[in-house]
Amino acid sequence: MKKDCGFNTPFATLNGLEIKKKPKRPKPKPPMERGHIISENDEGLFARAMQGVKRIKNDQTTREPKDQQTEIELVKKKLFNQDQAVINELNDLVRGTRPFDISSSGEYLEGHVTPIDSQTTQKLKAGKFTIQDHLDLHGFSREEAQFALDSFLQNAHALGQRCVLVIHGRGLKSSQGPVLKTQIAQRLTTGKLSHLVLAFCSARPCDGGTGALYVLLRKRPRKSVWKKTFDSKR
Repeated sequence: MKKDCGFNTPFATLNGLEIKKKPKRPKPKPPMERGHIISENDEGLFARAMQGVKRIKNDQTTREPKDQQTEIELVKKKLFNQDQAVINELNDLVRGTRPFDISSSGEYLEGHVTPIDSQTTQKLKAGKFTIQDHLDLHGFSREEAQFALDSFLQNAHALGQRCVLVIHGRGLKSSQGPVLKTQIAQRLTTGKLSHLVLAFCSARPCDGGTGALYVLLRKRPRKSVWKKTFDSKR
């Protein structure tokens, strides 16, 4: 007797059908490292890539010293000698032992440290330095003028300014004459301001004439990279 397969047999037609198994996929090869080039002749590729390249004679590269501590001590000693030379120069200026050449003709006044490049003084006299700031001392007493002048020049030097204008007046209306003019000249060549001043002279008529002075300040020293490194390690 034939077996009753039931009323609803949707899969009866699949009886005896063989199911083929899917072939196994090959394992993927490990990824190649970035930047690696497989080549039968890497030397040839490199030689072709470097065609036309010339060796630099001086690449400004400083070799690492064998004994770093010895090198550091040498740099420290060099910096100390430089600082000491500057200190000695400033002491000479403050004590007045370093010559400061001053000359006057009528109302005209000029002065400069010695030695100095003559082109610098000629350029100052001709007004070729840019005036970066000015101080007007009209109406100031001697004490007020001294305090204002000190603060003005110290600030100007700290800001890196080179040439400034100091207006002192001609003093024609004063019974004592050009008091401020004489005081300023003395102040610029002695005391704590002298180490900041390189030269000065009466201004051109368009900038106040003999009632004003061009003052050329020294360049502000830049701190050495080595010195910054040493200071940060202290």
